[in-house]
Amino acid sequence: MSSCSGSSENETGVVDSTNTASDTLMAGNSFDEFKTYVDQLDKTIENVDSAFAKYEALKINFDQNQKDSSFFVLKDFMGSFDISEEEMGDWTEENQNNIEKKYSKAGFQIWWAEGYPYPAADIKFLEKKLKKDMSAELGDYVDVLKETYAQTTSDAGLSIEWKELGDRMLVCEDFLMENPESIYQQDVLSQYSELLNFMMWGLDNTPVTNVYDSEAIPAMDEMVSEEYQRLIKDNKHKTGKILADHLSWLESKGFRFEYEEVKYMSQAEIKTYLGLN
Repeated sequence: MSSCSGSSENETGVVDSTNTASDTLMAGNSFDEFKTYVDQLDKTIENVDSAFAKYEALKINFDQNQKDSSFFVLKDFMGSFDISEEEMGDWTEENQNNIEKKYSKAGFQIWWAEGYPYPAADIKFLEKKLKKDMSAELGDYVDVLKETYAQTTSDAGLSIEWKELGDRMLVCEDFLMENPESIYQQDVLSQYSELLNFMMWGLDNTPVTNVYDSEAIPAMDEMVSEEYQRLIKDNKHKTGKILADHLSWLESKGFRFEYEEVKYMSQAEIKTYLGLN
């Protein structure tokens, strides 16, 4: 994207671009200063405000690309926090709730794994802070992140319902179909690929079939089956075609398959199904 231009057209009709290089250099220096400042901040809740204050102070010198890049600088900063055992205190439900409340007020969401909290940026918080400076292209991508940038798995299993998993997939598909030239296309495709393969194969602690019930007739998990049927019947999206073909394969195997038979769908295959080639 272009920088903030200092060029102008004089009375002779000739474009005077003598200021363009210096403006570009200033923008670059200011953004580097911002990024370095944020990178060197201690990871404390108090410094979240400091990071945003630095952005506000320097953004006047940023071009649009640097304003958009600032979103990711701040997102990564907020995603690099650690919560110490000292801060967490005793591992009680009350303390866990207190940690959630404390970090939520500062613009975080908390992801949990094996009882440990991991802070991540709340995308809606970032959007509220930066929306007025975002390009339309980044805004469309942020609309996806508001739905997908949230904990999906924990302890080798899904941490959300199968329907929510399906909904996130459809959000990604909509973006991919509506924004084929977006610079964020590959990132959304990667998100879609991960979610799709969870839906196709499940995880160790949330399998798509009743494989752990040795006394049951082999079948698809009931909740998974309901979500497959919902997506297969959705004629507005192409995700259902992928799942219909996968369901046929599962049926051909009698809903029992060996680990060696698991084949994650590649991004190239996904693009073919979605007609993005």
